[in-house]
Amino acid sequence: MINSITPIYPIQYQQVQYAQPVVYQPDTVRIENAHINKKPLIDRRIIKADENINEFFDKISAQIFPNSNTAPYFSQLLQYGYVSLSSSCYEDLKTPYSAKAVKLNPNKFPSQNCAFLEEYIKDGTGVGVNFNNFKNPIEQIKQINGYFKFRQPSTLRPPAGIALLSINHPKIIDFIKLKDNEDPKDWCFDLSVVMDDKFLSLVDTNQNVKMQDGSELPAREIYNTLLNSMQKTGEPGIVFSNNPNYICDCCNAVELKEGQGMTIAHINLSKFYNPKTNKCDCDYLKYASDMLSHAVKNIDKNGMLGVLGYQELLDKMNIPYGSKEANQVLEDCLTIIKMSGCKMALSPTGTTSRVLKTTPSIEPSSNQNLSYTKEIDTLAHAQKYLEGGISKTIHLKKGATQDDIDEIVRYSKKKNLKGITVFAD
Repeated sequence: MINSITPIYPIQYQQVQYAQPVVYQPDTVRIENAHINKKPLIDRRIIKADENINEFFDKISAQIFPNSNTAPYFSQLLQYGYVSLSSSCYEDLKTPYSAKAVKLNPNKFPSQNCAFLEEYIKDGTGVGVNFNNFKNPIEQIKQINGYFKFRQPSTLRPPAGIALLSINHPKIIDFIKLKDNEDPKDWCFDLSVVMDDKFLSLVDTNQNVKMQDGSELPAREIYNTLLNSMQKTGEPGIVFSNNPNYICDCCNAVELKEGQGMTIAHINLSKFYNPKTNKCDCDYLKYASDMLSHAVKNIDKNGMLGVLGYQELLDKMNIPYGSKEANQVLEDCLTIIKMSGCKMALSPTGTTSRVLKTTPSIEPSSNQNLSYTKEIDTLAHAQKYLEGGISKTIHLKKGATQDDIDEIVRYSKKKNLKGITVFAD
């Protein structure tokens, strides 16, 4: 419900080399009362408990737009929860990466690789590591994970990572089963298998997979092991890629080059609901997207945009998740955001959604009894607009079978998703 109306006046963006100046002049812009939850920012020690959140956003905005009159207007969007930067940006704009793709040396001892990763642990930067060039990756992964776990209490943000391995690595079975008998609380690393286009056809024709070392393993054995572990632990996830050395951020939202970091900012779709028309305010969404695009590029020229609050927007519009109308709303919103010129990806937005008090990413409400096809179809509609991927877990009810998981994997591949994770309660 709208509690107040505050005008945002026409603004002139600062001139930048990657985009033309944008001017938007709304008649009257609807602004709700501030809707920010400070607690996640306090818990991360980004702000102090007695710190004024509006002054904090003013300070951040002035750093992003130091030589223009844009800062107050961007701060207003932050204050009222229309947009948000990632927590890593709020911590330090000079090191804005929430995750980096890291190359480790397979000839080093695990202790040496742990020492190399120390700088990421101190900064709270998540890491993505592809272990495909390691002859014996399992012990490395275990020891690096143990070091991350040991260092958790002394860091502002718990260190996290993702370990990836190609489906044709000789140790793929051991990798898949890594967490089968482990307490998930002991793990800072998620696991993902990089699956090429040929693998499922090898499964269906009962053929062998040729391993990197020239040996062979039955594709069906690998796949059954994968389905079993996914059913038991929700891992590994799957990345659909023909690049065996695929590497990404720690949430598998963006494919990265070695050494490249990820900066992502988010637009809260729920805030653009117009109760008078029962529609999304496309003009104002365009305005906010342009503003956020300029902001994130001032922080990191390779920065990306994502969204959250999609389910809340649908609730306000009284549109069922996964319906034809819902998918059209999603495509319309992403089309508008895409016009800002910024690349797009969808990350989990766990902390960000708590700060903005809205639903995460394009996730459905947990109390909905949705078929997996509706969730995957929604992802497929979004995927068309993304340069990055979608960090997504399909949650199944207790009693889900390996056949259920197999159907989800195959349907995700059919719909050209870049990856999928399945978790059964």
